[in-house]
Amino acid sequence: MPETRDRAVRGHCCLRDTAQAEDQKRAGPALQESVTNMKRAATTTFTITLAWLLTAGLLILTVPPVHAEPAPVAVLRQMTEHVTDVVHEDTSILGDPARLRALAYEAVLPHVDFVTLSRWVLGKHWRKATPEQREAFMTQFREMLLLTYLRNVTSYRETAVHFLPLRAAPEDDRVEVHAEVEPEGAPIVNVSFRMHRVDGDWLIYDVSVEGISLVATHRSGFSQEISRNGIDGLIARLTDMNHAAMADEEKCSGC
Repeated sequence: MPETRDRAVRGHCCLRDTAQAEDQKRAGPALQESVTNMKRAATTTFTITLAWLLTAGLLILTVPPVHAEPAPVAVLRQMTEHVTDVVHEDTSILGDPARLRALAYEAVLPHVDFVTLSRWVLGKHWRKATPEQREAFMTQFREMLLLTYLRNVTSYRETAVHFLPLRAAPEDDRVEVHAEVEPEGAPIVNVSFRMHRVDGDWLIYDVSVEGISLVATHRSGFSQEISRNGIDGLIARLTDMNHAAMADEEKCSGC
């Protein structure tokens, strides 16, 4: 294990009291299961998933590496440093969902390839979808992910993250960055970031926590929903859920 590690700053934990049952009433059985699985994963893994570090509220103070890092690892580290700098200037942002959302769009989401992520989640249904349907799905899927984490928790605690040596050749365009996360007083958790190079930039297209993939969490439920109601039905369902979640977010703003 490399000696270089990232250290987390200490903070306060603010758990949001949201109406989970209302989401389940609005969702179809398959989609409901998919969303429920993601919420369960969010509850147990929010403090360690760098890809969603803003919506989970995790801030990691990075230490400059002793040796030059491979580009994919450097992207993850730089993303974290940017967020940390912003929050250090004004820690009240952690209690402001609107500002956290803006920071997520500025600093985190640009490093996520939602085209590839959406294509993998939809599988065969992506090929049958029109360009308009693809764009609408990506918009609502991204919003659902963001809202789910914003609604559940904004917290952070002392944590150490060890990026493991990258097993990839310099010319490789697809890599998997492995990390070991050590929350204070809790067992080590294994996290993997699947990344690929697009026009010279390294982007995240999947995140796995203890082997549970973000893509796999949703693929089955979405596929069943499409089989029953078509892709337009899935998009409509996600849109309704997002609108309801945004209304709840506005009610909770400042609480």
